[in-house]
Amino acid sequence: MKSNYNDCLTRLLKDEGGYSNTPGDDGGPTNFGITLVDYQKYINKNGTAENVKHMSVDQAKAIYKSKYWDALNCDNLSGGVDYTVFDYGVNSGLGRPRKALSKFKSLAGAKLIDAVNDERMTFLRTIGVGHNAQFLKGWTDRVTRVRNVSKDLAKKDYTTGPAVVTGLGSLGLVLYNYLGTHKIEVLVGVAIAAIAIGVVVHFIKNKGK
Repeated sequence: MKSNYNDCLTRLLKDEGGYSNTPGDDGGPTNFGITLVDYQKYINKNGTAENVKHMSVDQAKAIYKSKYWDALNCDNLSGGVDYTVFDYGVNSGLGRPRKALSKFKSLAGAKLIDAVNDERMTFLRTIGVGHNAQFLKGWTDRVTRVRNVSKDLAKKDYTTGPAVVTGLGSLGLVLYNYLGTHKIEVLVGVAIAAIAIGVVVHFIKNKGK
């Protein structure tokens, strides 16, 4: 299955930007979206704000791949859903997208993308009050971008990628199960079809005689 990781990571890094240490932002010193807490957890437990400021983009990419993309099993999600889940996990923690996937497990494609992003919007509006109010518009604008791009990725996936394979696989499974439980009906149907075809062929061959 083709991985959308590089494309999704490029988009995420564009949203996250470079180094920041905005007053009132609970994330504190952050670079490429990696906070000081993440830096200390995944790179150096004694890391400082200065270390975060001078960290390399390759260090950030390594964290995003193993601790977010792989941790959320994004390579096994359909196109578009992978980006929605990945960005949600980076922005709000791994637990929320995991719960959302479980909650909306009956949905797929664009419907699943909408459901997860709707829930994310609700969550952000809930916390986007008080000192966080200054960040709310940026947060919600990001979710809107993620939703739109995810739907575009889902369309491409449906017409050229895993969604088609999945759909054909599901159809094959349905036919297999049907054949397994309706053998007699299938055999009778095949026999009737064969007789009908034989009659038509015989009629055509003898039409001009």
